[in-house]
Amino acid sequence: EPIPVKVGVKLQQITGVDQKSENYGAVYSLRMKWQDPRLAFRPDECQCEYKVFYNDDFAKYASQQDIEWPTFVIENQQNNRWVQNKAVEVNPDGSATYFERFTTDLQAPDFEFRTFPFDEQQFYVHVDSLFPVDTFTFEPDNDFTEIGSQLGEEEWYITDSQSTVTSGSFSTEAATPRFELRFWAKRHLTFYIFRILVPLGLIIAVSWITFFLQDFGKRVDVTSANLLLFFAYNFTIANDLPRLGYMTYLDALLVGTFIISVLTLGYNVYLKRQESKGRETRARQIDRYMIWLYPLGFLLAFGVVTWMFFVKV
Repeated sequence: EPIPVKVGVKLQQITGVDQKSENYGAVYSLRMKWQDPRLAFRPDECQCEYKVFYNDDFAKYASQQDIEWPTFVIENQQNNRWVQNKAVEVNPDGSATYFERFTTDLQAPDFEFRTFPFDEQQFYVHVDSLFPVDTFTFEPDNDFTEIGSQLGEEEWYITDSQSTVTSGSFSTEAATPRFELRFWAKRHLTFYIFRILVPLGLIIAVSWITFFLQDFGKRVDVTSANLLLFFAYNFTIANDLPRLGYMTYLDALLVGTFIISVLTLGYNVYLKRQESKGRETRARQIDRYMIWLYPLGFLLAFGVVTWMFFVKV
């Protein structure tokens, strides 16, 4: 009969999120509990109530006694796993508890940033047994598994989490058990609202306010300055945007704002040329409609872009 192993993982800290490389750094605590009669001992023989093995001492002991124990790999681990603490406690009845606290970088290929900065991302850790399911089976240890309350990550907040156990040919050719802790996180939006979206809205508002100027020459000057301001603003926030191979929602808003700013400048230049050719009356008639078509057109474009990124599949 396979030995059941209760597996629990606790997320202690998120040390960083690399959006371009699609990985994240984290500090985890791992606990496994199982019982094997071959590990049983008599307390009077060692004059102890339990045995404690540190670091790799238990692996050496199990190897000498020819006892299998639930060795594992972190399937989505990308770099070295730096172990801060590792210990195994064995009781006289053969029950054992393995504990490890480690830091590593973990792959997160489910990252999808199309709706950035309103995106929700998935993070996970996979603990795969090296022994097949006929030797060990995994069970979730819900008493230990949890998301820490102080993760040290200011940009993200956890919205949900779940732990599951599956089996399949993951890290070896044979069918092995897998424990998965998966959690979802969203961004704190205060920074993006006041640092990016509010200034973007003000740039659009300034472009519209110029329509109320009667002097077409002044309009050209103001819209030209506004376009230069947008260029400077775009360079300023460049480091705050993820560098990806596809367009995000915020990218679409920035491109749309740029197009609107250029079209507004071109429109005002056209009105100025009409005035210079003695067609001021016609220019005023066109302008009377554009004052209200401009905000309606912007709202329509904004709605279409939002629909494409959040509603359209």
